[in-house]
Amino acid sequence: MITCTAIGILVGDNRLAWSDPIRNHLPTFDPLGDPTIGEKATIIDLCRHSPGLGDASTIIAGPGGMISNKTEDHISLVNALPTANDSGQRFQKDWWYSNVAFGLLAQIIEKVSGMPLSEFLQKRIFQPLRMSHTNVMESVSEANANIAFPYVRLSDGRWSKVATNMAAQAHGPVLASIAMRSSVNDMLAFMAAVMSQFDEERGLDTLQPLVNSRSTNPLQQIGPMWNYWWTRPVDDGFENNSAYTLGWYRTTMPTAALGICSYNRSGDLQRTYLHASKILGKDSTKHTLYGDNGNSNGFVATAYVFPDDRTAIVALSNAASAGDAAETASRIMLQALFNLKPRVSSLQPLRDSRDRCLRSHASMIGDWGRGRDTSRFTGALKDFIGTYVGLNTVRISILATQSDDSSNEPAQLAVQFGDNPASQCALEPYNADMLSFLPLDLETLLSRGMLAWHHYKMGILEFVRDEDKGTVAGFGWQWDSYEQPSLWVRDQAGMSP
Repeated sequence: MITCTAIGILVGDNRLAWSDPIRNHLPTFDPLGDPTIGEKATIIDLCRHSPGLGDASTIIAGPGGMISNKTEDHISLVNALPTANDSGQRFQKDWWYSNVAFGLLAQIIEKVSGMPLSEFLQKRIFQPLRMSHTNVMESVSEANANIAFPYVRLSDGRWSKVATNMAAQAHGPVLASIAMRSSVNDMLAFMAAVMSQFDEERGLDTLQPLVNSRSTNPLQQIGPMWNYWWTRPVDDGFENNSAYTLGWYRTTMPTAALGICSYNRSGDLQRTYLHASKILGKDSTKHTLYGDNGNSNGFVATAYVFPDDRTAIVALSNAASAGDAAETASRIMLQALFNLKPRVSSLQPLRDSRDRCLRSHASMIGDWGRGRDTSRFTGALKDFIGTYVGLNTVRISILATQSDDSSNEPAQLAVQFGDNPASQCALEPYNADMLSFLPLDLETLLSRGMLAWHHYKMGILEFVRDEDKGTVAGFGWQWDSYEQPSLWVRDQAGMSP
């Protein structure tokens, strides 16, 4: 929501337009899977997630929280993302959430403003609103001792810090989508500014006051930002007008759409959120809200604004093991603030999410075990060592981490994403010419910053060999369970595919 608000400031400055084609600002934007996207996709499409481009979040934020691609390579990565599924091309046909495609907004802001995204946010939003505890610069984060790091609770009751990477804040596309850090008070100041600007645009006499009387409101284009959308209907029996606007989700309570992007909905294939016992305020007056939920490697966040009620709710949590405490806290506050009737349990959806996450992980590991047959793995480990390039620019290396001195044969391999040793994961034989790097226990998975690894194939590299020579030529990796595997080709003398 903050990134799209930054775009709104530039629109208000007449530096760009919501309807601008992406190529107006990023001429090399040209997704290979569908030329129509490069020709017609606009800033609106990026903001509302309608270009249909795949979401390679597991690649740009790999194990250990490490960034696997360089900022200057981001457009090339986006150009290689999948654009279709079994139903055909997705451009302006499906709502397809993609943090990676959304990251292009950072590069548009940087090109138009002439400054890094982090600097633009500081100068044009955070400083005017006196949001002094919102960190988007690595240097500020490292100097600030008052920062909550993400944690996962271990089975013995201890808390383990989740691997994350402050350097992501220097990577504009990653910062725009998943790397901003803020506080409840700062986000409430931001929400008050959003409501105040929306009041002014609607011509209301009494504007929502800003949280800090000494601050000035730099925001613009709130109404237009909320007036472009991609419909996201929820069949709950209520007229909830649910849609994803430009960076914000919109709905009207009562509705099962509340918290639809929350981690509490993860894996809910049975759509239990439609049950009457889960819907807040069924017998209460309507309340329209704009907001979003977010989760990223140990962090969960919920932020809602109710413009007509002059109300905002922000909840942040630095622990996300098997459920969304932030969304749960917001439901508790909503029932109290609006005196919603009938009262429903806000904790039960959290319990259900916890149980569902644990079952889902157990099921994933079961599937992993059923597909494993190490007797079929007959290749020498040294055959796989090398660097591979996929999705145009993303380099993945297979390294020897332990060697048998007597045979000069590696005893252990690891996979490394990009140039970051902290991203290394141990590899083990899985099946014929297949190696697995999937941590088998949930605690390690979460501690390694691998929250998004929810299908066992996401942790398996399936190698292919040259038909004539028999040498390893590359591997296929299904980095997202919703996409087909992508091919990584062995880098020969620095040459990419």
